[in-house]
Amino acid sequence: MPPTETAEALAALVRSLEPQPAKRGVTSHLDTSKRGFLGRRRTAAPPEPEPEPEGPVVPMLEVLAPGQMLIPVTDFGWLTPDDARRVGDVLTEVCAGLPAAPMVQVQGGSALVDPDDRSVWANLSASNDELRAMGDIARALVSGIEPLGYYRDRRQFKSRLPLATITEATTVEHLERVLSALELYRSDPWQITEVTVFKRGSGVWRTLPVGG
Repeated sequence: MPPTETAEALAALVRSLEPQPAKRGVTSHLDTSKRGFLGRRRTAAPPEPEPEPEGPVVPMLEVLAPGQMLIPVTDFGWLTPDDARRVGDVLTEVCAGLPAAPMVQVQGGSALVDPDDRSVWANLSASNDELRAMGDIARALVSGIEPLGYYRDRRQFKSRLPLATITEATTVEHLERVLSALELYRSDPWQITEVTVFKRGSGVWRTLPVGG
């Protein structure tokens, strides 16, 4: 997971690019006429209509909560409590045996990268050695649980994290605007020192230090 301040800054960036909701005028029913000289009715200039939102607005993008912006490695599917404990224990040992954690930062973005993908992603930037170290962590986690009978694709890891999902209102133009902003964005670097295991529907289950 990135630092909280990095995730919050990314969420704020995406939200800042949302178009402003359309406004509509409100007709005033006040009698603004006045009595003039000799009792003649004099009509004052009509007031400017007060704008108000047209109603519920569907956002262009549904921004994820900072705690959901994590660098995905793999999904174990449904596990019994005993199986989950065994997987967690093995992952703890694997993480403890890994070398020093890599240093990365957010730079650039991508969207809808796979046929079933509905996400906008923040890409991670680092030196070739650091990116290779990230890949080594992912492969070690996946291969470490194979003796337990869980086989996952070791090549599926990508150095990116999700920021938002598309909605029925999302346009190509808005996606291009968001990706252009991400292309110019640079986060502060941070070191990947932990692997977080999530329990679906319950949040963080275990946090495992990398390198002991």
